[in-house]
Amino acid sequence: MSGLLMAVSIVATGACGALVLPQLVSAAQHLLHSAQARARFLGDDGKHPVLISDFLRNGVRLLRWLSRLLVGNCRLRAFFEVSASALRTCAYVTGERQVCELYCLGSLTVFSVAWLLSGNPVLGLSLAIALVFLTHTRATRVLRSWAERLREQIPDALRSLGLCFSAGYSLQQALEQTAAETPDPLGAELGQAVCDVAAGRSITEALDALEKRTSARDLRFALVALEVQHRTGGSLKELLENAAAAVVASGDLHRQLAVQTAQARLSARIVSVMPLILVGLLSVVMEGYLQTFFSSSAGFMLLTIALGMEALGVFAIRRILNIDLD
Repeated sequence: MSGLLMAVSIVATGACGALVLPQLVSAAQHLLHSAQARARFLGDDGKHPVLISDFLRNGVRLLRWLSRLLVGNCRLRAFFEVSASALRTCAYVTGERQVCELYCLGSLTVFSVAWLLSGNPVLGLSLAIALVFLTHTRATRVLRSWAERLREQIPDALRSLGLCFSAGYSLQQALEQTAAETPDPLGAELGQAVCDVAAGRSITEALDALEKRTSARDLRFALVALEVQHRTGGSLKELLENAAAAVVASGDLHRQLAVQTAQARLSARIVSVMPLILVGLLSVVMEGYLQTFFSSSAGFMLLTIALGMEALGVFAIRRILNIDLD
């Protein structure tokens, strides 16, 4: 009887696979063709893969309800905003909702594949959490590197603006000249401000948009001074030179602090990831390693307390190392 049931199960599984697999292939082909069509319509520049750009621009429709629920939380929204900002610095068009949907899709895929291959849901959950953590860490690193490059370019850009004002240029002409002489990323941001003015926005609106895009606090004082100069007139050369010197001093302090806290940051990353890796490896090597925690209420309570203490420790370390000099 059991053999008959097993045979029926195998036949039913094969029949379902034969019916579902062509539908999945057809859906994937339709998705790829739609992405290519949208890319051609929007003007694909060939710098990024078409399918990845389309996913980042439009997200995953099936997971939209989940992304709305998660992005509604302020802390989770800030978490996804880091990855979205990092992708935008790489010339991708995306937002918090799309990034959240891709996080969910990647986590579910890793969890399902690891569970099916190993037969251990704990391993799948550990790998999914590690994927999210490593991806967020990489996004934070990209965003920090972009901000450091932009901060290093601010003094030269301010001096260039001061020279343009000394030569009698208007604010718009000074921005155009500085944007042409400054490399990316600050040059691209100044160029976007010039394009905003050319498209009909006022100088004040363009400078406000520049401040929101860059989030560079070293640039805020200079932007306020530029707005005052645009409204009232007057010489800004000395003011911009002093602002450039202040930015240079702030950059030196940031670099010194980064060197002094580098070892602590590395230790924090290792301490955060190591428990997840150890749990995943031990649950693969030792069958039933975590079964005790799920077989009784006391074990489940201890596991919950351990995870809470781990999360609290990571949060405390990040708060200690998150030194804001601005």
